[in-house]
Amino acid sequence: MRGENSDVPSPTKKTSRSKTTGRARLTQKAIIAAAAELFARNGFGATSLDDIAERLGATKGALYYHIKNKEDILRHIYLTVLTASEEPLAEIAAAPLPPREKLARAIAHHVSVAASRSPAMLVFYREHPHLSGRFAREIVERKKVYERYFEQIIEEGQAAGVFSRAIDAKIAAFGLLGMCNWLSQWYQPDGPYTHQRIATMFVEMVEGGLLTMPRIEATS
Repeated sequence: MRGENSDVPSPTKKTSRSKTTGRARLTQKAIIAAAAELFARNGFGATSLDDIAERLGATKGALYYHIKNKEDILRHIYLTVLTASEEPLAEIAAAPLPPREKLARAIAHHVSVAASRSPAMLVFYREHPHLSGRFAREIVERKKVYERYFEQIIEEGQAAGVFSRAIDAKIAAFGLLGMCNWLSQWYQPDGPYTHQRIATMFVEMVEGGLLTMPRIEATS
């Protein structure tokens, strides 16, 4: 790695080996994970590159070998979350399942994402105003790809005559994702409902508005 010990005094061979070993462990993934924890706890604006470097036992200069600046770290956090969230959704959308089953699984998946209390997810739902320029546009485009999977599932159900054509698929997807995303603001893991139960409730609410013929519950 270039300049590995150029900014660090090495009075002894032992110190030099220690620095080399510590620097070898410094990866982009480690930087992103440490930054996510600090951003989630203190906020993006209140966290400096020096804070991140200190958390990793490195120098700020060493961070620049892996990242461009603090906003670049935030971008990577968003891309990591989007990639991890998008892959299971893409599999659901492509699965040979009835549209209702696909939609139920897609909702359950997104609810589990929104209910996550991982540092990266907390940052994802809170720090988007700090993305600017091409970084912001890139994340917006990636989010559109994610949203499109929900539209695709709804359109598939409409084509099959399962979901009402009176509801625009894009608007339905926006409403559905907005409902699920808001979960990130109020869900408590130790609350009265699990995120799985909440997903079931959301599915019932959505189906009641999308099905061309609402289910008739058996009466005693």
